[in-house]
Amino acid sequence: MKTKLINFTRSLIEKKSVTPIDDGAIKILKKKLSSLGFKNTELLFKSEKHEKVLNLFSIHKNNSKNNKILCFAGHTDVVPPGDLKSWKYDPFIGKVTKEKIYGRGASDMKGAISAWVNACENILKKKKLNFSLALMITGDEEGVAENGTKKIISWIKKKKIKINHCIVGEPTNPKNIGDMIKIGRRGSLSLKIKIIGKPGHVAYPHLADNPLFYTSKICNELCNLTFSKKAKNFPISNLEITSVDTGNKASNVIPLSSEISLNIRFNSSYNEKEILKLVKKICNSYPCKYSIKIISSNKPFYTTPDDFVKTFVKSVKKVTGKNPLLSTTGGTSDARFIKDICPVIEFGAVGKTMHQINENVFIKDLVSLQKIYEDFILRYDDLIKKSL
Repeated sequence: MKTKLINFTRSLIEKKSVTPIDDGAIKILKKKLSSLGFKNTELLFKSEKHEKVLNLFSIHKNNSKNNKILCFAGHTDVVPPGDLKSWKYDPFIGKVTKEKIYGRGASDMKGAISAWVNACENILKKKKLNFSLALMITGDEEGVAENGTKKIISWIKKKKIKINHCIVGEPTNPKNIGDMIKIGRRGSLSLKIKIIGKPGHVAYPHLADNPLFYTSKICNELCNLTFSKKAKNFPISNLEITSVDTGNKASNVIPLSSEISLNIRFNSSYNEKEILKLVKKICNSYPCKYSIKIISSNKPFYTTPDDFVKTFVKSVKKVTGKNPLLSTTGGTSDARFIKDICPVIEFGAVGKTMHQINENVFIKDLVSLQKIYEDFILRYDDLIKKSL
């Protein structure tokens, strides 16, 4: 079990699939799934502004008339490795030590993909399931997410494929396997505010209108904006300014305009329209021209802890002895797209080193993750049998 898991994880890490480049990662996965009896469909999506991305939808259909589908969703793309000289080992060789596997994507999330695929292999060898297993894999999660899961979901809808439940293999565990299951996420709204002034020479400020004067005031108010409304099962909402820029390289020129980039993470007590109203109110309190552009917007979601969630909790407890926290903390993930077609939860590796130099996973944690996935698939089969 351990050797197969390590080897397949390494084979995925060895592919330099820095978003949105695939580098053969999908091919490796497709070959393995084909050997297990999965039917694979490659989905190449592209758009005018963004590079084309290779995605994969695979399904192993059961032999009964039952059309229930349990899906695993993940991504083979990774973030750039950063300073290569700072790495203990080459980030794309999948270095195995006595306790760990090192490499970009080990934690986020090639290790989880490997654990799920190996779990499927073990079960399909010895049991006929009462439902179908599917995988939804993208190469565009770490990037703009324009040609990835969002478009796979559209394709699934067009093909009238009905997925009943989905598990996303994000590294949800803060310190140890079994710590946390994500059952929702706050919404995310990214904005760009452009403040327009009048350019001029710094020696003649009376002939100009410096946009940075208003920018600093608006930034201060935005930083002090209070989101007082709470929501059950969600953390409080927060606003963070991520960039202030004029594009002005001359020290003796008052710029024409400046831009404020910001992101708001909001609970279910707020919505996009309400947040925009709060931001506009601040901007309107100053005598300056401005415009607001929505860069991205995603609603919050919450998966009710029903039998699906409770069954997964039982699997985690059986393997780890822990009672996992059901959480909606953290950033966004592709679950924000998947929630439109079925109930979704997230559970994967330990995320302590994700996106960091020397990203790694403990081998024992990957083994536990595979066991959790296997146990859940079997318990899910029992759930389906009871519903027939």
